[in-house]
Amino acid sequence: MTTQSLSSVAGHIVGQYAQASKHLVGAYRSGAQRLVNGTNTGYVSLLKSGVLPLVTDNVQATLFKVQTQLTGLVEEGINTGSNRAVQAIDFVAGGVNSGIDRVAAAAVRVEKALDTQALTKVGQVAILPVAQVSLSIATRTAEGTKRLSARVAGVEATVAPVVAKAKRVVKKTVRRAKAARA
Repeated sequence: MTTQSLSSVAGHIVGQYAQASKHLVGAYRSGAQRLVNGTNTGYVSLLKSGVLPLVTDNVQATLFKVQTQLTGLVEEGINTGSNRAVQAIDFVAGGVNSGIDRVAAAAVRVEKALDTQALTKVGQVAILPVAQVSLSIATRTAEGTKRLSARVAGVEATVAPVVAKAKRVVKKTVRRAKAARA
């Protein structure tokens, strides 16, 4: 494996955590929407029930109008905040990925200048196994947040069963690292 493959693993880790963050934003958005809809439904049923004696048809119409306006404002705030959070996640992930690319390019330049493969060997033996374990954890985190987000939204999540494959990759990487050290 080369420095570039180490940087690609790091990039995948950033991508998985960005996806996990977006799933959490989606869960927030869905949960907040459900809360607003539930509150709105309860309010409308209270007004329609006739339990409030001083609420005439005109007052009821005014209260419905005010409720609709308030609901619209709250939903707009939820959507605006969620959209900005997703933009921030994309911005941070893009910055981190460009930093990873710059470090990888600098490592390649150093190796060429010194005519050595030392950084690549250190990456293969010491860093890459840890990075692959981190990628496995990030993948499982993204899968878990996807299921959480789907559950909050009331939808069945379809998550690919990569957990077993990730475990095999981790075990294989650990065996290779031990063999390389021996």
